[in-house]
This record gives sequence, structure tokens and C-alpha cells, in this order.
Amino acid sequence: MSQIAIVYDKNKQREFCLLEAQGSLETDSASGLQGQRDFATIERLDGDKVQMKIGVHWVQGSVVKLQKPLAVLKKRSDECTTTTDVWYDIEAIVKEKILFKMRPDVVL
Repeated sequence: MSQIAIVYDKNKQREFCLLEAQGSLETDSASGLQGQRDFATIERLDGDKVQMKIGVHWVQGSVVKLQKPLAVLKKRSDECTTTTDVWYDIEAIVKEKILFKMRPDVVL
């Protein structure tokens, strides 16, 4: 019988946020956005409004609370006692997403 253990440590918990955009992000780089950690600046405005700046473009969006929170899991293999046991650590909790519905404007 195999066991799946999910380990939750409140001291290590981080909170993530999903980004949802209508359309796609494009770049001039041959590798695209792969491997790039910093491709935009997101600023939280009053209330649930946010603004994201990418290069010379900016787009406004809003923060939306998820109906059901999501957990970001990381598989742990070093503490498995048998080959059938699987351990997961909860790395982060996702409670909200930033939704961008509008088309970007050019920053002058």
C-alpha cells in the first residue's frame, strides 16, 4: 500500500498570486520569457486595482479572490521510507489572482 503525505509548515508558508491576462506576452528575445524572472513591474493601486508595466507598455487590472485557495506542492523524495511512499511539502498558498482584461497602453 502506498502513502501520500502532505506536510504543512506554517512558518515556511509563502503566499503566491496568479496572473491572468487576455492574450499572450511576446518578446523580441529568441528564448522568449523562458528563464526570465523579472519581465514586468506590478504596482498595487487603491483598493483592488493594479497596474503592470512591461517595457514601454502598461495595463490596468484588478485583484480577484479565488473561490477555492490553491496549494503549491513540492515533491520530497529524501525522506521516503519505501519506494511507494510519496511526500509533498506545501510551498505556498494561492488565495487571489490578478486579472488583466484590458489591452495595454503605451507609456509616453
